[in-house]
Amino acid sequence: MRVVDSAGAGICRLLLAKSRLASIKATTIPRLELMAATLAVKPNALVKKKMDILVQKTAFWTDSSIVLQYINNDSKRFHTFVANRIAVIKGASKPDQWRHIPSACNPADDVSRGLNAQALASQSR
Repeated sequence: MRVVDSAGAGICRLLLAKSRLASIKATTIPRLELMAATLAVKPNALVKKKMDILVQKTAFWTDSSIVLQYINNDSKRFHTFVANRIAVIKGASKPDQWRHIPSACNPADDVSRGLNAQALASQSR
């Protein structure tokens, strides 16, 4: 969350983080990224509901250009798996709320890479 005071000074804090283990069954990376995007929008509604302040804007970040294409596509019909997750994402967010972050800059990837405590502590993010 980023909060800006009356003097224009801003501060950012992490409110909630969530991760899931990938299924044992072989799943493609685009499907895993799509499930992660679905996981991102669900707690957003909970956080907004529980906070006592007005949230002006929400942005969602992904390092998957495929997920961004899925979200921004209005003309193509998708297979059931993709269509169901896109429906959840579009039901809880708008396409213009989604942003791209390069994988090298994505702190969420630290969780999926299995960094040990020493490596995680040495991260500048």
